[in-house]
Amino acid sequence: MNRNLKLFFALTFSALLVTMCRFYDDAERMSPINGLSCQGYTDYFGQGSVVSKGLECYYTCPTGVLGPFDFEADRSISSSKGDLDRTLCGISPQFSPTTTPRITSPTPAASPTPAVSATAKASATPRISPSPEPPLLTGDVTMCDGATDLISFRIVQPPPDLADQALTVQIAGLESICAVNPVNPSLLTCTIPELITFPAEVVVSLDGVVVNQFSFDGLGCIKVDTPTPAE
Repeated sequence: MNRNLKLFFALTFSALLVTMCRFYDDAERMSPINGLSCQGYTDYFGQGSVVSKGLECYYTCPTGVLGPFDFEADRSISSSKGDLDRTLCGISPQFSPTTTPRITSPTPAASPTPAVSATAKASATPRISPSPEPPLLTGDVTMCDGATDLISFRIVQPPPDLADQALTVQIAGLESICAVNPVNPSLLTCTIPELITFPAEVVVSLDGVVVNQFSFDGLGCIKVDTPTPAE
């Protein structure tokens, strides 16, 4: 390509940038997550031809406000505040991975204890209920972070009452520490055991009864990319 042709293309591209205008729609101002402020916009070239539509957003971190950055669609709706804090602010979610406490009830009257067979043996393996139990998880994974060794599973809606049930989760046959995410209660956030490979089987039990058992291939996790500020 000769020098004159390169100069022509450079001047044409510059002229297009000069003639591009952005108009904001006050009716599309929204804050879907605490700390995230977005406003709808439409980019036009000269003579009114539409180039693109999207959202221009700012996000407030403890260190200051980040932005502006563009979303062609409102991707923030599919993420939690914890996801944005982790990817944009570099903050890992803080929660106490403890087993849900069991509510103590009055001691029932003593009843005759049935005889135990001498061949019966105790087993730590979760038992399968004769009748299907309602699941706790949908099977969807919303976050999988190898840097922090955390994974979040979507809880069914409406969520079951876990107040008087003991929750245990195994990933690839290894114990995982889990808790309802304090930032987004629709998620169950768990630790990823060390030295496991995917695909891995996930087994969820309540009071020793398996309510979920599925295989996770390690793919398809939501990833919120840190946006590049608009020039």
